[in-house]
Amino acid sequence: MTSDQPNIDARYRTMLTLWFAMMMSVVMWFIFIHFMATTNSPANPRLGFLLICLGLVPVSASFLAKQILVGKAIEAQDTMKLQQAYVVAWALCEAAGLLGLLAYFLAASPYYYVAFIIAGVGILVHFPQKRHL
Repeated sequence: MTSDQPNIDARYRTMLTLWFAMMMSVVMWFIFIHFMATTNSPANPRLGFLLICLGLVPVSASFLAKQILVGKAIEAQDTMKLQQAYVVAWALCEAAGLLGLLAYFLAASPYYYVAFIIAGVGILVHFPQKRHL
């Protein structure tokens, strides 16, 4: 066991904690909507559909951003940069959940939950991998 092993294990635990927190934030927004009273804004199906579809953009961008940033982190052998790459990917996925929140409050879309599913799946796919460390 090398001297770097405890540092790698601690960094991986930190990344797992951050991943869990990002996932729970999307879940908490979804739960928040269910405890809120119905929205008073008029239904706007086009805006709702647009916001939900826009949720695919940051999730798609998260894969490209993560690939580029992880490559740079591995090249520099910097675990902090690797953690930053994952956080950027999770934040981009979380943006899809925010767009679902907007679809609910601004457009009264009955399909707002699709954006939360997109965000959740994106964050699940970006589960931190110890092999990168």
